[in-house]
Amino acid sequence: MLSIGTLSRKTGTKVQTIRYYEQIGLLPE
Repeated sequence: MLSIGTLSRKTGTKVQTIRYYEQIGLLPE
């Protein structure tokens, strides 16, 4: 599992967006 920071850099997605996806259940914890 990648850290949120690493995932953010690799995908070009904001950390806040990734956290939001986790909250709504789009990504596994």
